Amino acid sequence: MKKFKISAIFISLCFLTTIFSACTSSEGQSSGGGASCEVFPAEYTDAVKLSDSAAVSAFTGDLSDNPVDEGICVSPYYTMKVNGKEIPVYAARSANGIHSFAYLDVKSGEEDGSFSLNVELSPTNLSTVLNDSSPEVVVLPERNGVTAEIEGETVSATIDKFGSFSFAFNKNYIEPLTLMVKEYEEFSAPEGYVVQNVEPGSYTAEQTNFTAENTVYYFGQGVYETDCIRLPSNSMLYLERGAYIAVQPSEEGAVENAITNAGTENISIAGRGLVDFSDCNGGSNGNKSGIVFNEVKNVSLSGLSVINSQTWTMCFNACEEVHVKDIINFGYRTFADGIMLSDCADGIVEDCFIRTGDDAFETKSTTSANNGKYTDNILFQNNAAWTDKAVAYGCIYESSKDTQNVTFLNNSVGFALGTWSSHLGCNVIQMGNNPQATMHDIQFVGTEIYTSYNQAICNIYIGGSGGRGEGWGKVNKIYFRDITAKRNYGLVLNLRSYTQENTEIKNIYLDNVVSNGTLFTKELVSDDAYFKDSTQEGVFYSMSLYINTLDEQ
Repeated sequence: MKKFKISAIFISLCFLTTIFSACTSSEGQSSGGGASCEVFPAEYTDAVKLSDSAAVSAFTGDLSDNPVDEGICVSPYYTMKVNGKEIPVYAARSANGIHSFAYLDVKSGEEDGSFSLNVELSPTNLSTVLNDSSPEVVVLPERNGVTAEIEGETVSATIDKFGSFSFAFNKNYIEPLTLMVKEYEEFSAPEGYVVQNVEPGSYTAEQTNFTAENTVYYFGQGVYETDCIRLPSNSMLYLERGAYIAVQPSEEGAVENAITNAGTENISIAGRGLVDFSDCNGGSNGNKSGIVFNEVKNVSLSGLSVINSQTWTMCFNACEEVHVKDIINFGYRTFADGIMLSDCADGIVEDCFIRTGDDAFETKSTTSANNGKYTDNILFQNNAAWTDKAVAYGCIYESSKDTQNVTFLNNSVGFALGTWSSHLGCNVIQMGNNPQATMHDIQFVGTEIYTSYNQAICNIYIGGSGGRGEGWGKVNKIYFRDITAKRNYGLVLNLRSYTQENTEIKNIYLDNVVSNGTLFTKELVSDDAYFKDSTQEGVFYSMSLYINTLDEQ
């Protein structure tokens, strides 16, 4: 079993998590409940307040690919206190109702960095949560060890670690709340950099075509209407807590990226701002691309909230040394994939929360150019995915070149709701473009799944995009280990191919995969409630399936 490697060059990327943050002296402080701390919530003063149930229904139901008037609203379902302090709670659309959220930075007052948050939720105007005769609450992922209690009309929990904490009620995906808790960090410009302040307002693509290197482009609190923000080498885009980027359709009918550059190096995006694509068309009529970097060396994104994604949200194509951390992303539109690395080398995506109407965390191989680049040495760890329509984690289609050494480690799935295609799953390999391409040495380790309606929690599929038509390619040495699905309404493992020529699947390992409390064993391979092989003749042979054998090697 090939061990995952992380290049030493990633040491240089980690500077982002230690020296950058937005903070103003006017923000609130709080302590109590054990280890002392101060809390700094993200706050957006212009968020709309929905006046009544009709307004809530109108906001919730506006799920077309067309532009929408309001990106977020003040949550109509919850108010929150943390250590006695009021914390603003917002809500964004999903494909299945709205999802409430809050983003909170915590500054410990203890020498050892410990802290304790007493979280109190007060549900209001709820249709499903506390109106149940015996309401239940769970905090996901459960591996965080946070439990919540319902007493009267208050939901309470104690949180003493960083991460995403999603409160789900009555084993249901309706009206959840996700609290993002991250470490507070002071802002400080990198050595040798100057700070260029950008004031709130409307900007053309020409005005935000930044060219000066060794510069922090600092967007303070407030609303910005932008077309395309271009960043040069050796620069940082910093979005202060409360900065709200309202991405506008591209000028003159073009389809520009919202934040981008190509062929550069040493670019970072940091802070605690929000990027909103509500004003743009989505789906097949999209008039805007997302946050896209092409052939950039050493690129990092940290701390953003992104809502109403209208296309692939965060894309890295043929990049090296990629680091994505602490992102919260809500998307419901067609093609609203979350974080995608294509033909990248040496990448880490960690500690993010995504709820999307398409794939959440993925690699692809979309660049067919003969530039020697392919997907290699990528790690997704400690992320949380809620998927309304598609795949949670995987190496997904568009496989123009090889994909190797990709590890999905200690991630979680809240609710995987897609049932429309046989390629759907929580941990997925999907080939398709190139008969000569191979996906090999891919590991899915430690995935915690709360509820899945997908075809299978582990899925290997060779076919067309979105589970349609023919596809080709080779799959070898795929490892599923320590996977737990608490409620699984599909298979454990699904294999499918549409073609025989230039297609093969071999050396598939499942170790300690537990579905609905049952360990998947060799004896269950013959049970079609657990395993299904729909491959063409000669594509897969049973001797290539290894069940609970890795400890023997």
